[in-house]
Amino acid sequence: MILMYLLSALSLQITPDSATVGDTLTVNIKGSISDSLEVVKPDSFPDIIVLDSIQGFSDTLAILHFTSFSTGPQELKIKAGKDTLKVSYLINSVLEPENKGISPIRGPYGFFNWHYLLFVLILPIALLGYFLYKRFKKETIGLIEEDEMEPGEEALKNLKILEGKISEWNWNKLYTALSYIARRYMERKTNIPAVEATTSELLLLIKKEDLDIFSPIARKFSRWDLIKFADKKSTEEEFNEDIELLKSIIDEMEREEEEDDTL
Repeated sequence: MILMYLLSALSLQITPDSATVGDTLTVNIKGSISDSLEVVKPDSFPDIIVLDSIQGFSDTLAILHFTSFSTGPQELKIKAGKDTLKVSYLINSVLEPENKGISPIRGPYGFFNWHYLLFVLILPIALLGYFLYKRFKKETIGLIEEDEMEPGEEALKNLKILEGKISEWNWNKLYTALSYIARRYMERKTNIPAVEATTSELLLLIKKEDLDIFSPIARKFSRWDLIKFADKKSTEEEFNEDIELLKSIIDEMEREEEEDDTL
């Protein structure tokens, strides 16, 4: 009993535990992962910036990336239900030791803080990276994206394309395409932001909107993420089962819609 409690208890591990202002830090959250995990933002701004949402890769592992702009010993807090988890880390100044303690200089245009400049630059850089990623993904995967086509027809045609790529593509590319097909179909049928949402966010949206029809395929996303991001292997039999599951959900969704139209 005690062993089961210890295995399910959440713990935080930060890498690296000592960094420089603006460096990316990674927090591994281990234990019994729930959907109620939330980063506690400090009152002062911008002490930390969360670079992406908490990403759950399995029932016992989630990852968070963030950066910190306050120097000295720091503490990150993550709220898990009624409990608040804490992990400590150290942020070093970018100034050389001999330059520390110099008073800030006010120029003719007022106070200038390069932290704010860095923060302003992050957004356009992130948008550019996202644009290049979308363009690269579309070019390399080669899926059909036609808004004039019915969502079900588009998804089934893309699954047919994907079935022909099993012997040509690696598992990372196959499951990246399969996940995109499933998410785009969900988004077009329900208007929820399924394509851009993280797996944890999407599971919450499906539950909130009572979209139980998508639950069987959504529960596969965590395993698919491990294949996409952690090089977990799959098999042709398993991949074909995932494709057939998505096809059955599309058929059921389209059939229910046709029945509603006849009423």
